[in-house]
Amino acid sequence: HDAIAVEDFRPKFLAKSSMARKAADAAIGATRKALVEMGRKHGRAVHLVNPAHTTMDCARCGARAKHALLLSERTYTCTACGAVSPRDKNSPSVMLVRAGLTPAGAEGVRPSGALLQGAA
Repeated sequence: HDAIAVEDFRPKFLAKSSMARKAADAAIGATRKALVEMGRKHGRAVHLVNPAHTTMDCARCGARAKHALLLSERTYTCTACGAVSPRDKNSPSVMLVRAGLTPAGAEGVRPSGALLQGAA
């Protein structure tokens, strides 16, 4: 992988106590730091993407759904362009688009002419 896009996740809502919250923040922060360092070490671009609305946006046209999907809904259907994709594939594709990368298709092959952009 030449480039990686990952959510710039901030887990404030996950823990009930301040001690657990600090531990979660430290663990996720350490993981993020290690990922960025390993990417730099191996010459890979790591893009931190704002996680807001990644499950509500369409990876194809960028339109935002009017309501959040329930966790039981496993298929994302865009009301603007009609694209249908599994929820677990739409959200990462949205992150790749936000990072300025061209997501690979179902076969793992990028469309011809697609170029990767370097890290900022």
